[in-house]
Amino acid sequence: MQSPQLHAVGFDVDTMDTLVKSAFDAGVRGIDTAPGFDLVGTYTDPSGARLSFVKREGKGVSTTGALVAETTYRAQVVRFTDLLARVAVYGPEAPGPLLAQFVALVDDPVAYPQHELRAGGQYSTVDALRVGALAIEVSVYEDAAAFEASPEATPGGDLRIAADALISPSLIALQAAAIPASEASPALLMGVEVLGVETRRNRLTGVDFQYVHGRSAMPISCAVPAKVSVAVGNVIHGTWYATCSSGIWD
Repeated sequence: MQSPQLHAVGFDVDTMDTLVKSAFDAGVRGIDTAPGFDLVGTYTDPSGARLSFVKREGKGVSTTGALVAETTYRAQVVRFTDLLARVAVYGPEAPGPLLAQFVALVDDPVAYPQHELRAGGQYSTVDALRVGALAIEVSVYEDAAAFEASPEATPGGDLRIAADALISPSLIALQAAAIPASEASPALLMGVEVLGVETRRNRLTGVDFQYVHGRSAMPISCAVPAKVSVAVGNVIHGTWYATCSSGIWD
C-alpha cells in the first residue's frame, strides 16, 4: 500500500488493515459518544505523524494521515463534511489580518459542528489551530529565484505563480459553485521556503520522513518523504494536503 498522503508522514505498510491494527494496538485516543459517529479517534506517533479515524453509523472506517503541526493560528473553521473544512487563518492581533483561506482535512471533526458553506453562515472559532501540510507531489528548487525562473512559475499566458503561493483549487471551485461539497479536496498548490528541516522516524512503522519548518503565504509545518532531498533555503513546490487540528488530541 502506497498512499502519498500516508507516505508523507512515514505510514508505509503493506495493507491498510495492517496499519489500522498496528495503530490500535499501539493506542488510539477516541470518542464514541459523538452524535452520528460510531468513532472519532487518532493515533499520534511520537514523531508527530498522526492517523485520524472516523466511522459513521453503518459505514466503514475512514483513515487519513495528519501532522502535529507546530504552527498555530487564530482561525475560523467551517466543517462541511466529516473530514473537510473551510479554514480562514488570521494574524495574532484581532481582528486580522487574514493570512490565507483554504480547504483542509481536520483530524478532530467533533471540535467543529458541521455547517453549510454559504456567505454569512456559521463557523467555529479556534484560538490556536494547528496548521500543517503533507507533501503529495512536489519538486524542489534551489531557492525562490530558481523556482520563479522555471516553467512551473509561468503555467500559461500572463499567469505567474509566486514562490510562496498558497492556492486552494477546491475553495475557488466551491466559491464559484463549480463543484458540490462532496467533490472538494484538501489539495493545495503551494510553494514553501525551507527555514529548517529535521529527519524524524515514525515509530509505528520505522519509516523516516522529514519535518520541515517552512514559510509560504504564512509560516507552516510540513511533512515531506525522506527520499526528497531538502535543504534550508530550498523552495518545495507542488501539490500538498492541508491538515488542521484544534488541539483536542494533544
